[in-house]
Amino acid sequence: MPPVTSALRECHRLRTHLRNLQAEIDAGPRVLAENKEELDTQRAEHQAHYDTITRLKLKQREDEGTLKQTDERLAKLRDQLEALVAPKERAAKELEITHAEEKKANLEDTILATITELEEKHAAVPAVEAKWKAARDEFKQFETDAAERLQRMTEDTAASRTDLTAAEAHLPRDVKALYDQIVKAKGPEAFAGAKNRVCQGCRSTMTETQFMDLRDGTFRTCVNCGRMQYPVE
Repeated sequence: MPPVTSALRECHRLRTHLRNLQAEIDAGPRVLAENKEELDTQRAEHQAHYDTITRLKLKQREDEGTLKQTDERLAKLRDQLEALVAPKERAAKELEITHAEEKKANLEDTILATITELEEKHAAVPAVEAKWKAARDEFKQFETDAAERLQRMTEDTAASRTDLTAAEAHLPRDVKALYDQIVKAKGPEAFAGAKNRVCQGCRSTMTETQFMDLRDGTFRTCVNCGRMQYPVE
């Protein structure tokens, strides 16, 4: 392929590659933030498990205290009942005792449910710790991989810019002036391959003569989209 069109083809490849590299580099902080957010979610879930255990222990302790007070009140009510003779007074006291017994039964059920849930939470601790460790390890590996990837892309960017400078050096001075103008306006979209007389940028068709000139190395731009063209073999 003649030098000018060959250089344009290489410039197109390199400028597209550089754009893609930069897009990936720019996306790095966002992707890192997303992974950090996921780690924070896992951290919150890990902490929530232990917070629940603490809350359940406190609830059990409070309910057991209330149960003790209820037992003491029941004993006092029963003693008071023994001293009563009048039917109405005994009926009222028996109702108090019934309410206290219901409260005691509810407290005992609640305490049993709390103990059961606590046992389940304690049994789940190994799995919770394993999940949290896996999340931390995964994030650490992501950070390592991201740093290595960034280094590779930074090195690739520098090398590709050097190659681009070398490719642009093959452009004649008059072509280079127009090249700079079009690239400034369109960036990597300043180029388009032409295959079977069809511009691959806008799908417009050129004449056979125009395509032959292009294949012979004549510098040309698409009459429809203005892109600098090169033949695609």
